Amino acid sequence: MKEKSIYRSLAAAVLGLLGFASCEKAGEEPMLQMYGMPYAQFKAMGSVTSESGKPVEGIRVAIRQSIREYSEYEDDTVYTDSKGMYLLEKGLYKGPDSVSIVFEDVDGPENGGEFEPAAAKPEVVQTKKESGMYGGSFEAKADVVMKGK
Repeated sequence: MKEKSIYRSLAAAVLGLLGFASCEKAGEEPMLQMYGMPYAQFKAMGSVTSESGKPVEGIRVAIRQSIREYSEYEDDTVYTDSKGMYLLEKGLYKGPDSVSIVFEDVDGPENGGEFEPAAAKPEVVQTKKESGMYGGSFEAKADVVMKGK
């Protein structure tokens, strides 16, 4: 008899460790269990031109994404291409609540003149809704005209 009790206890322990135990009461809706890390997609994009309307290459674009719920932020830096365009695409664990962007001429007169720093605070737009662990897709767009020094 004692041998059966040991086997039952051992079986209950193994099944419990494997997650086969039940915590719901009879007739209750089972709780949805998800494993992994939530994620969202984020894209910041835009263009940088001079006052004369020409695209400016080589402008450093510092992008700060703020997530109020966690009192956190993430910084990323990209540079404008020959058409004055910049693009940052990345995955986050939650979509940002706000975005701040700072534009700075770091190469001097090399790419079309010397420019004063500029800043933008574009609106964050959710382009895809969340579903389960997927937090959705978010975009921020800012086009800036750099003023000469």
